[in-house]
Amino acid sequence: MTNRLIIGQYRPLDSFGHRLDPRAKILCAIFLMIISIFTTSYIFYSFLIVGLGLMLILSDITVRTILKNSRPFLILVLITALYHLLFSARDTHTIGELFGYKLTEGGLAMAVAFSLRMLVFVGIAFFVSLTTMPADMAETLVGWLKPLQRIGIPINDIGLMVFIAMRFIPVLAEELDTIKKAQIVRGVNFSGGLKNRARKMTVLLIPVFQAAIRRADDLAVAIESRGYVSGSERSSLRIYKFRRADWLFLIIAIISATIIFLLTMEEPWLK
Repeated sequence: MTNRLIIGQYRPLDSFGHRLDPRAKILCAIFLMIISIFTTSYIFYSFLIVGLGLMLILSDITVRTILKNSRPFLILVLITALYHLLFSARDTHTIGELFGYKLTEGGLAMAVAFSLRMLVFVGIAFFVSLTTMPADMAETLVGWLKPLQRIGIPINDIGLMVFIAMRFIPVLAEELDTIKKAQIVRGVNFSGGLKNRARKMTVLLIPVFQAAIRRADDLAVAIESRGYVSGSERSSLRIYKFRRADWLFLIIAIISATIIFLLTMEEPWLK
């Protein structure tokens, strides 16, 4: 098993997170993401990050693996933090200067809060995608949207698109890595400054795009050869049923997050 984590890539293991019902995980993820939007409490976000870290560890994702693969997201978090630090809450008390911009207490608070919120969203995406097969996600979505079939919405096609999108994320990431290694063998140097690396990475976009088109064409032929008919009634391979562990996980997660949300929503330093 590779130690590289890719959002959307399922890791076939036997752990607590993998054994949970996909509906319980997705419902919990939706609830946590919605409730996270209505607060800027760094304490609330910190509790969620710790909880998500524990769930990843219980899913046999080691701390070393998590930290090793967090660099791209930390760069995104840093950009978010700098934006809010420099441009948000300009009318609050000034605490210093950076690059000629004044730093304010409100900007600092928002930088911390929104950066932690982004880490929460990334943690949720990792936990759900690494422990849930794309087919299970698509089946769950189709089951929830089934009532919309009465008004002519092709929910089976939507589920198929979700499955293909989730399945193609790790495939394209591996394709990019393979093409990059081939270019390195041919003498292309991807080291150097950020501008040089960005320019060299754009060279990889054309072959990756070509590979994606080729795979999409092969997939279309495979789907057609297997007799897939848009809009037809389809059966499910698995019948999902909530177990006691699923109910406990969902109830404990929702109650705990709600209590922490209510206790931390009146933090004065973020006002």
